[in-house]
Amino acid sequence: MGFVIKTPAGTYRANWRDSANRQKAKTFRTKKAANAYLAEVEGSLNKGTYVDPHASKMRFDEFVVRWLAGRSVEARTSERTESMLRAHLLPQWAEWPLGRIDYLAVQEWVTNLGRTLAPSTTAKHLGLLSMIMHTAIRARVLAVNPCEGVRVPRNRAGEARATTISRETFVGRLLPAVPAEHRGIVCAAAGAGLRWGECAGLPWEAVDLYRGLLYVAQVAVETHGGIVLRSYPKSRAGVRAVPMPPFLVDELRQRRGPASPDGRALVFADRDGGPPRRSNFRRRVWLPSLVRAGLLGRVTERAPGRWLAVWPDRHGREQRAEFATEAAAVAHAAASAFGGLRFHDLRHSYITWLVTDGVPINVVRRVVGHEKASTTLDRYTHTPEDYADRVRLTFTDDSLTFRPSPGPTAPGEAPSPGREGDRKETTPVGGRRGSSTVRLRGGRAEPLSGHGGCNRRGSVCFGDVRTRRANKSA
Repeated sequence: MGFVIKTPAGTYRANWRDSANRQKAKTFRTKKAANAYLAEVEGSLNKGTYVDPHASKMRFDEFVVRWLAGRSVEARTSERTESMLRAHLLPQWAEWPLGRIDYLAVQEWVTNLGRTLAPSTTAKHLGLLSMIMHTAIRARVLAVNPCEGVRVPRNRAGEARATTISRETFVGRLLPAVPAEHRGIVCAAAGAGLRWGECAGLPWEAVDLYRGLLYVAQVAVETHGGIVLRSYPKSRAGVRAVPMPPFLVDELRQRRGPASPDGRALVFADRDGGPPRRSNFRRRVWLPSLVRAGLLGRVTERAPGRWLAVWPDRHGREQRAEFATEAAAVAHAAASAFGGLRFHDLRHSYITWLVTDGVPINVVRRVVGHEKASTTLDRYTHTPEDYADRVRLTFTDDSLTFRPSPGPTAPGEAPSPGREGDRKETTPVGGRRGSSTVRLRGGRAEPLSGHGGCNRRGSVCFGDVRTRRANKSA
């Protein structure tokens, strides 16, 4: 049990032993405050939620060193974490005691980050800080996580960027603009939904051209030390067999040729036989292909020896320049243009095509290697360009077309057999107890059997009951 004593200075010191049986103390101005704090400490010790009040004085950078030493993650994840720490977390929080980092300070930091970084990048930095603080809670250094409830500012101007293309645009414009030796990897992303690492690490032994299947298991991971091949994908759901469309099968068959390559050889190897580097492919192949396809600016021939390059800058304004050759114009536009379709957007497009064509979402999730269907729907499904036509086609069925009645039918007057709008069609209404069979006549539904034209609960009625009774008596 703890106790409170009065010090020679006139203050009151609360004394107790922590969970490790070490003597602890804290001084207060009044005896009431000391007793209240001591009761709180003893309660937390009994509940197992005790936090050393002196431990929160540890500086953030000191705790991060211990946190990093206890992690066991992939090399790429470790590099990304250390980069975020160097760039934004340590410059802000390095000298702060952990106990002084509160909700308002974190929210102000996140708001300032949002002025220069994209919302997704800001959210990643906040998530890293929250992960560190959560570890501090488990280490009994902090009692609460100051990152809880912090909101990331949204940049609505940057959310409108299109991330998909139609199949017609891909086949008719983008694919012909890609150099022949690189069309295979582009087809693998758009025709099988493979990630870049899955494309770069794909071996020939994982390609079954006879059955039209790709087996995803090996991936290429880029680190600062080089590119390494990893024998497992991003997640357990990433190990999968993907059916290939005919254009991908034809492209891979041409790439393989008549000879049978070594099964361990990479399908899309570079000149040295290793995995291609993503940054080189983007700069040398991807961006110039977008320019030639007219998807990132455009290049046109004004006159013999005069090529005009047009490209968008960071602010969305068109920039122009003339060059002596087409190659120079394309290279300059590709290097200067801002935005444009990403290689990973082909995976977004692939998933959108499948969902739009009615492939069940659980099948799409399995094909693309997602562990949860919510990931497929929330992050990778986009509205197709022809969404308006697809919505209109839903109502093209003639039976769903509304036809107004030409006029009321008088009691005793039978409708003419050939009058427009009459149908001798029975339609079940309700589907449960109390459902009625109705005839569509003159744009109005009339029951043939049931409970007086209404379901048993009386929530749906068709026609005029008095009119039907008059017809029956006549």
